[in-house]
Amino acid sequence: MSMRKNRLKLIVVGIIAITGLGAGWLLAKNNSARPADETWYFGPSSARWVITEYADLECPYCRAYTPQLKRWVSEQENVKLAWHHFPLDSHGPAAVSEARLVQCAGSLGGASAFWEAIDQVLLRTRGNGQGLADELEVPGISAEGLSTCARTRLDIRAAVEQQLAVAKGRGIAATPTIEVTDSLTGHSMRLEGPVDSATLLSVVDDLAAQATASKE
Repeated sequence: MSMRKNRLKLIVVGIIAITGLGAGWLLAKNNSARPADETWYFGPSSARWVITEYADLECPYCRAYTPQLKRWVSEQENVKLAWHHFPLDSHGPAAVSEARLVQCAGSLGGASAFWEAIDQVLLRTRGNGQGLADELEVPGISAEGLSTCARTRLDIRAAVEQQLAVAKGRGIAATPTIEVTDSLTGHSMRLEGPVDSATLLSVVDDLAAQATASKE
């Protein structure tokens, strides 16, 4: 009888140990996700000049302008691009849903996945609140995993809502809106609508001159 009890005890201990390992593995897997409110930059993370694009993934102007802006940023040595979600009320649930998908891509796969998701949404959306024509195909992240994340993760939802609230609090009213910031001084300039490369360079020069003047 005592041998049976000992065997039963060993079996129970073994089950607990295996369950504990499984829970630990799941916890480690979940902890591999990055913070939902992290900024995923396009360009060198240490760049001095930050171009922030306040944008809506259902906005046809953002759809046309964002690839141009990315090309310009990629040609600069000291500039990085940040995307700031500003889903417009006029574009309804589709804009919010896409913002969550993109935010999930960043949380699950980092900056490259985040910007890949943005590129794909801009290519696949029907625009003006009509939503995506196809599922996103982000390398390393299953479509099901991305969709589940966007539907269930409250921190992702909160991150998008927070960015929307910040944009409204700063008086942003249209997409795209561009903000150029000098990370050394914190000074910035804001411009509405698609901004050409000459204007962006002019703004950078003006902010640099301000920084120099403040040291004199």
